[in-house]
Amino acid sequence: MSEEALKQSQVAIAKSVGLHLLVALVLLISVSFSPSPLPQMAVNAPVIEATFIDAQAIADAQRAQAQAEAQARQEQQRREEAAAEQRRQQALADKRAREEREAEAAEQQRQLELKRLAEQRLQERKEREAREKAEAEQKQREEAERQEQERIMQEQLAQEQAAQRARRQKVVLTEVERYTAMIQQTIKRNLYEDDSYSGKRCRLNIRLATTGFVTNIQILDGDAALCRAAESAVRRAEKLPVSDAPDVYEQLKNINLIVEL
Repeated sequence: MSEEALKQSQVAIAKSVGLHLLVALVLLISVSFSPSPLPQMAVNAPVIEATFIDAQAIADAQRAQAQAEAQARQEQQRREEAAAEQRRQQALADKRAREEREAEAAEQQRQLELKRLAEQRLQERKEREAREKAEAEQKQREEAERQEQERIMQEQLAQEQAAQRARRQKVVLTEVERYTAMIQQTIKRNLYEDDSYSGKRCRLNIRLATTGFVTNIQILDGDAALCRAAESAVRRAEKLPVSDAPDVYEQLKNINLIVEL
């Protein structure tokens, strides 16, 4: 029942109640002022009946009003409950929508963060690979330079050593020649002079110790008489001139020389 209908019903009930009260009042007044007792007895029955009818109408009107009020309260409560339910449903919908927006925003933020981290890792990997490549290339260049420098140094060292060996070889040969000449002169000094040796030659192999001591003499070829005399001259000398330099001694320790007059 609408609010307008309820108001109209309440007005109708009020009018009905007022009309019945007015009728009852008029009947009471008319009974009170009646002059004859007999007619009064005749009129009492309708008055009682009217009073009973008015009370019943009032009770019906009150029940109708109570029902209308109860229905109005129920309708109002239903509307309030419906409004409350609508507000609750709207609040739930708003909450779900807000949660969905927040979840979507959080997911978007997470995806952006994942993308940023992926891009950062990719950039770091590229930078690391570029750095490692540059370091490897630098090491290769340094290694190539080191090898080249080492090769140049080895070549220079080999050239220097070869030059030193050549210079030393010349010195050794010169020393060997000098000591060979000294040995020959020593043998000649210890050789007895004999005109029969003139124009003759003898080739000997002499082995020497580091001190110049003669460890062995062997006649290789030549005039037999001159060779015997040369061998005797070596033995008389016992020691022959020899160099203290190891490389020179190496050339003199087992020497073949020619004795000729």
